[in-house]
Amino acid sequence: MCYNEGMKRVLIVYFSQAGEVYNVGTVEVGNTEIMANNIADILRERDFAVDTFKIEPVEPYPLEYQPLIELAQQEIEQNARPDFKGEAPKTADYDAIFVGYPIWWGELPMVVYSVLEQMDLKDKWIIPFNTHEGSGDAGTYDTLKKKFPEAKLRTGLAITGRAAREEKSLEHLRDWLNEIK
Repeated sequence: MCYNEGMKRVLIVYFSQAGEVYNVGTVEVGNTEIMANNIADILRERDFAVDTFKIEPVEPYPLEYQPLIELAQQEIEQNARPDFKGEAPKTADYDAIFVGYPIWWGELPMVVYSVLEQMDLKDKWIIPFNTHEGSGDAGTYDTLKKKFPEAKLRTGLAITGRAAREEKSLEHLRDWLNEIK
């Protein structure tokens, strides 16, 4: 993985939902969290200093699928910015910021925007990754580029939730991390 010569400090900011997950079943650890943890492990193996920030809404999302997607759709329609626990991470000490999320109704969960909009992303490498069940990145990489034009967006990775839970996804993550330039 080679962003720039000497780049070694990475922050992984992610939101992940446990509970009832479409096409996967009921899980204790969300698909995106599995990806975030695997990315962190791979980068640490390569001598990167990696910190993580798990986005946790103050009001937890429902664990049942149908109420969850109804609330997600409502938040998107209202362009909501749900409160989250803690403070948005400071970015000054990081060379790159990975941003992970599931796709909800073709969009990032609104709580992800709540955090990103409070971070200084100017001149930061942003590397998105997401889980989905058929929609790929759903255009969210372009959305991030438009919403945060002062950041430098890198090639993202979209993977199905089911695939994120499989052992072979580790090789896919390694390949992707090798390709990012």
